[in-house]
Amino acid sequence: MIPLFSDQGRAQIDRIVRPGVLCAFDFDGTLSPFVGYENASLPEAICQKLLHLQSMTPVAILTGRAMADIRARLPFKPDFLVANHGLEGVPGQEKDHEKYRRTVACWAEALQLALDNPTRYDRGVSLDNKRYSLAVHYRKAADYDATEGRLTRLFAEAAPTAHVLPGKFVYNLIPPGAPDKGDALSELMKAAGAQTALYVGDDWTDEDVFALDNPAILTVRVEKSDESRARFYLETQEDIATLLDALIDKLQSAFPRGGGRPTQGN
Repeated sequence: MIPLFSDQGRAQIDRIVRPGVLCAFDFDGTLSPFVGYENASLPEAICQKLLHLQSMTPVAILTGRAMADIRARLPFKPDFLVANHGLEGVPGQEKDHEKYRRTVACWAEALQLALDNPTRYDRGVSLDNKRYSLAVHYRKAADYDATEGRLTRLFAEAAPTAHVLPGKFVYNLIPPGAPDKGDALSELMKAAGAQTALYVGDDWTDEDVFALDNPAILTVRVEKSDESRARFYLETQEDIATLLDALIDKLQSAFPRGGGRPTQGN
């Protein structure tokens, strides 16, 4: 991985960031500091920078949270808001929602029945049924390693068809055949008429975007990881403010005085 604010990284910003670029971001650990799932919020300074950026180019937020949850945490309306790891918010995907809902409901019932046995599972494990995907949180478990092992075996028994996506002290169970964040970003680029895009994330849930083989997408991970397929990285989450300022400066220099917000096709 290459530091984004290196000469090579800045050259990629110059190549990708132009009027009409789709600027897309994960929420938890990227736009919002990681302070625990329940307490996450968008800092006011970051919100103002996003609004400024949005005045010049489309802005998208892609998150694993349910749509109702993320909407309640955002004090502004991005051009695109995608929830449930790509299952909510992408135009044209509503036709499969009922199928996903039924699948997740069955998993939730089976898992909760098993987790109610305190002799086998830690009381610190909890389910979050997000309607179209299921999150299994274990941050409050006493023994992380033992809990991870037991949960992995439980998923194989109770939800064998699930795509299990690990996160920070959470497992996300995704219905088979469901779109992911990579699929969502590709569709959003079409919807926005964007020929280029930037995506910033921080977790395993963002690897579906990082793995896209598309030179028109600049992939950036918050914090370096040798296991990530993102090409560039920010040193810390606090660097997101610096990145937003760089995007704003780059786009401002590209606009004619008094210009509006064109698409890249114009």
